[in-house]
Formats: sequence, structure tokens, C-alpha cells
Amino acid sequence: MARRLSGSGDRNDPFRRSSMHSSNDAGSARESLAMGSAGTHTDEWPPNGDEMSIAASSNSGASATSAGGYRYLSSVTEGNLPATERHDSTRSLGGMAEESDDDATKWSEDQVIEYFKNVCIGDVMSNYLKDFSELYAQYSANHDKAVEYLKLVRESSSRLNLRSDATRDAHQKLLQTLENAEKDDRVRRLHLESFLLSPVQRVMRYPLLLEALLKYTPEDHPDHDDVALALSIAGSVATEVDRKSEELMNRQRLAELQNTFDWAHLLGGVQLKLDTFTKLVGQRKFVRKGPLRKSSSGKHLYAILFNDFMMITMSERRGGVWYYEPYRLPIQTYDLLARVPVKDQFELVNLKNGEVLQLRADTTSEAGDWVKDLMKTSNYCYEVLCEALRSGIQVSKVKSVISPEARGKILQGGKPSIIGKRH
Repeated sequence: MARRLSGSGDRNDPFRRSSMHSSNDAGSARESLAMGSAGTHTDEWPPNGDEMSIAASSNSGASATSAGGYRYLSSVTEGNLPATERHDSTRSLGGMAEESDDDATKWSEDQVIEYFKNVCIGDVMSNYLKDFSELYAQYSANHDKAVEYLKLVRESSSRLNLRSDATRDAHQKLLQTLENAEKDDRVRRLHLESFLLSPVQRVMRYPLLLEALLKYTPEDHPDHDDVALALSIAGSVATEVDRKSEELMNRQRLAELQNTFDWAHLLGGVQLKLDTFTKLVGQRKFVRKGPLRKSSSGKHLYAILFNDFMMITMSERRGGVWYYEPYRLPIQTYDLLARVPVKDQFELVNLKNGEVLQLRADTTSEAGDWVKDLMKTSNYCYEVLCEALRSGIQVSKVKSVISPEARGKILQGGKPSIIGKRH
């Protein structure tokens, strides 16, 4: 007999069981897996994250036989028992559960093993994983923003550009609350950021957990096909969460940049909507941003790289606030090349006008990251543009591009004047 941990009657209760024979059987299973001896419900599986506490009881009189059964169960889950001992079922636990009023902590070793031979959870995971992608995507998209905010609160409230004493006081109270909470032994001195990360990690662990479960589930077990289906769904959900969270984060960053910069001022009166669909690369995506300096003069610059263009501004701090002025008009990414950095410096080549900007990042690693992202974006847009031109698709006013050979020579230090056109 297969005992399932879900039922069609109530999808919102993950601990509901359906029996192939009677509703009493389902009720007994629910009591044994979801309730402690005092009837305490737990949403954690296994309870407290410990497989040894699956049927744990607060009753100090739990028998040594039961404890031995749990240790035996641990051996089963780890695959340390012979196949015949793990898989052969001689009787149905459903009958035992219906005949006995005792809770699971009083079962014998054989009862425990017999029960878990017939437990099925694949259908539970299949049903509930389907609804996870949207919720986890939203949470994941907001996670980085929340962590960044908490980091700023911890480092210095002055960096938050707080505009009122009331807001500043609120952040000070938040900081004090966080510090007091972290002194509590129950949180083991972990920061709130550690707990915020757990849901993000959980959805990525489901495929691994289900893969391990499928490995130890015999092909003739009634739960095998459901576990395999749950594993497939879990992998799809993890991929979908990544995609949706990336999309949400991109929209959040574009909205933030739209409000942070006066784009009409930077573009000479032209209004620019960042969150839009472009003809060449589709949805505009934020790639990276950060401070740079001119190597020769040390002038402070601030660059923003999108998947279709790069904006370089002059930055100046006045009275604790950064102001940005136009330094270069937007440069299409297919017209950009970035040469291999030397320590914290790299050269940015504008293929459209032949200008070479010598730039310096704050660190050597940041210079390397800028070059990596610039070249990845540039190469992608270049290939898309070439394919469009070969197909006869008009992209802005572009009618030709330089050859790959010419791009290679420029990257090696050649002057942009060697540019050769190709239709």
C-alpha cells in the first residue's frame, strides 16, 4: 500500500494524506508525521532539520526501542541496509495505524521501517513546487536590494542621504534593534542577512534533495515516478526563478537609474526612457556602473553600461551630494572595444570616431571586470548587428561594420584609423 502525503481535497495543506483505502488511514498518517506527542504542528521537514527527529517527542519516557528505530531509519535513508530489508513490505502500515491509538513515538522498530517503506511525497513536491516560481522570483529580486540597504545602515546612516531627522531616527532605531537581536543566543550571533539568504538557497536545494531521494527510491516503489516528476519540476522552477528574478532586478535597476540621473540634461534635452525594448538587442538591460577616472588628469567620471549603449558622465560632489554632467554622448556598445587592463588602468576605444580614452578604476580587479563586461556586451551586439545587416534589416543608420580582423588588430594596440568597412 502506498501512503501519500497529499490529497486532492486540500492543496493548501502540505501534510494532508490520501489513502488508497480509507480516510482514517490518512488521518493516522497525518498525526504520525506532522504532530508531536503534544500535538504540536511543525512546518519543517524533517523537524528541526534533523532526520533523527522525524517522530521526536517531548515525552521523556520515549522507549529505547523507538530510538533504535530512528537510528535504523537513518541507516535506511543513507542506503546502508540490504535491498531486501529496505524494500520488502510484508504488511500494510495503514492497518496498524488504524488499529493503534498510540502516536508514532511508541511504534516498534519494525513499525517505523514498515511505515516509511510506503510513504510517498513526490506528489506533494510536484503540486507545491509549481506555485513557487513567482513568489521566490519576487523574493530573490528584492533580496540583494535588502542586503545592500542593511549594509548601508550598518556602515553609516550618513551614507543613506536621509532627508529628515525622523527618518534618521528610524534608521538609528533599526540599527539598535538589529544589534540587540544579534546578541540573543537563539540567533547564534548571525546577522539578519544570513536569515534573509535562506529562502534564496532553499529553492536551489530542492533539485539536489529530490535527486538524492530518487537515487534511493526503487523503480518499483509507488513514489518513484512522482519523485522523478518532482525532480523535473524542481529543476524547471529553479531555472524560472533565476530568469524571473533577473528580469525583476533589471527593471528595478533601470527604474533607479531613471530617477537618479537627469537624462534630459545629460543628453542635451532628449528624453530617454531606460526601461524599453530596443530594436537591436530587445529589452534593455543594465550591465554595470561605477566611478572611473581619467588616467592623465584624474578627472572623476561615472560610467553606466547597458547592453546597447554606454554613458560616461563627469561627477562632482557638492555639499555631500553627487552631481553629474555630460562628458561623452552615449556610445553604442558595438562601437566600443576595451583593451586588456594594466593593473588598474584600461583603454576604451570608440570605433565611431577613433577616440581612445585611458581610464583608471579604483582597483585592479574592477578594471578587469569593466573590460570583461565591456567586451562581452560589445561582442554580442556586434554579432547581432552583423547578422541583421546580412539579413537586410536596417538598424538605425548603420550600413556597414568593421571586419573582425580589424577589431582584433585594434584590441592588440593598433590605431583605430586602420578601420576597414564591411557591408
